[in-house]
Amino acid sequence: MEFHRTIRKPVTVSIVPLIDILVTLLFFFIVTTNDLTEKTPRPEIQVSLPSAHSLVVKSSDIARSTLSLGPDGAAELDGLKVPKGLLKEYLIANLEKRAGMKLALRVDKGCPFQAILFSHSAALDAGYSEKEIYYLVDKPQAASLPAQP
Repeated sequence: MEFHRTIRKPVTVSIVPLIDILVTLLFFFIVTTNDLTEKTPRPEIQVSLPSAHSLVVKSSDIARSTLSLGPDGAAELDGLKVPKGLLKEYLIANLEKRAGMKLALRVDKGCPFQAILFSHSAALDAGYSEKEIYYLVDKPQAASLPAQP
């Protein structure tokens, strides 16, 4: 008994699509690779950020002027609302009225960071030194895990 055998065609791989892929990869690597023969040093800045739990909280009884920033960035100086754009003038007047008194900056949760930077630079422009500006913060509490049922 003779079985009929099918003649197999030799397997061929079309090389044209492979060449297209190879050219695309070659182009990608040429564009994304730096010149390997000449390395130029890149400028770096080493930054070490403190964690909130490493915060040292000191309590003190020294009288200070308090600049409070609300959640919307509105400023109050010792309970007196400060109109926008006049913070520097209010701080200059406060510094003249209460010479030698340090400034405590109290920031509410949700206050825009831009408002904090603006008020800090306004205090520096008004004549306060970096050592005379304190930030009043609450020490962060350890995160508690939710109760398991």
